[in-house]
Amino acid sequence: MPLPFAVLDMGASVSNVSCVGTSLTLSGTTPAQAGGNRCSGGSNHNNSCTTGSDCPGGTCNFLRCTNAGCLFGPPLPLPNGAHLNAATSTCVINTVSANGSGTGNCATGTFTAYNLPLGSNIFLAGDTLANRCVGGSTPGASCGGVNCSTGTSSCPGGGTCVNDTGRCTDNGAVCCSDADCSITATCETGACSGGTNNGKGCITSADCPGGGTCKTFIQPCPICNATSHKCNGGSNDGLACTPGASPTDGDFPTSHECPPATSLSIGTLAIGFVLDTGTITRTAVDNPTGDQVNVFCGFCRNKTSTQFARKCNGSPTGATCTADNTCAPNKCLPVPCNPANGNADCAAATPFNSCGQGNSGAFTASDIARTIVETGHGEGPIVTGGPALPQTLVSIFCIPPSFSPAVDSAANLPGPGAVALQGTVVATP
Repeated sequence: MPLPFAVLDMGASVSNVSCVGTSLTLSGTTPAQAGGNRCSGGSNHNNSCTTGSDCPGGTCNFLRCTNAGCLFGPPLPLPNGAHLNAATSTCVINTVSANGSGTGNCATGTFTAYNLPLGSNIFLAGDTLANRCVGGSTPGASCGGVNCSTGTSSCPGGGTCVNDTGRCTDNGAVCCSDADCSITATCETGACSGGTNNGKGCITSADCPGGGTCKTFIQPCPICNATSHKCNGGSNDGLACTPGASPTDGDFPTSHECPPATSLSIGTLAIGFVLDTGTITRTAVDNPTGDQVNVFCGFCRNKTSTQFARKCNGSPTGATCTADNTCAPNKCLPVPCNPANGNADCAAATPFNSCGQGNSGAFTASDIARTIVETGHGEGPIVTGGPALPQTLVSIFCIPPSFSPAVDSAANLPGPGAVALQGTVVATP
């Protein structure tokens, strides 16, 4: 799976702050305190709300608050542009799982260990828009056949139905598979924008020399069309929406008013999101038993089958499970372990008695990373009513197994993740 993924650029989160001198204490906000909530679906779709009762027949999306149950950012598309791997592309809905908390300093503009744990609901969607309208009264809408062929399809208002699946690497011709290209070329799910290979199929921007960028055709999340402000795809297809991100690539912009189909969900992963403006480091360790080297994120597994334990409440002694409803009132979770302890943490998790992760190291199998370093940035002083100041919050975290063979294989899960959130911070009364 080509990395890195883009972080959506229009997210906003509001936290409560109290201070003693220059020391700040941050806490989560409620939907009413943060505001900015919006109905999705129902008779009050795309209008403001505070509680679910404001959205008859729909859902009140809590978009800016930082208490448990609030959304964190717009839907996050994770397109897998590797050759023939578009089907393993996912859409992620991140929800805060515990009230936000942390500390900071208003004189320096720094924040330390802002704890904002997330539940990441994974939707195995693949490419949801094989063909899309260009122009007309429904720009960006799905059209044509589900098998990529546009046939003789047209779009309302004089629009044209265009292949949004792939381009040949040799001449940029539209394609649905390698068979549509010459014998020396492949059909890829991206096309170069600019550079010497402009318009030709690509996997990453490295395929676009001369300053080009590889733009994806994969839309794992429904799109909030930047021109029509209508949902393209998903359960709210055709309904009004407000974009939650800039249209920087083919998988944007997304919006919580344009949710993916609930039937595509494969479960929710617990992500230990701890944000900081400083420099944070995580170094892999070797399991002293020799079971695996360069482990960042240990989970109990069967060394022979490479399957990971799934137990009620994530406990080594918990009952083996396949879904939350078999563990009520607890959840069905993977079993974390510390690889520095060898396999001791997994002794009771038979037959998952080895502590390890999906693959050794991080991010690439050919050039394994043993240490991850993320550097944030804070700028002060932060003054109530003052100007917005630039800030970069960083985090290194573990991504547990999804227990979907397709997703875990493509993303090498479980394993480490890292993020840098660039934005601004402002203090309001």
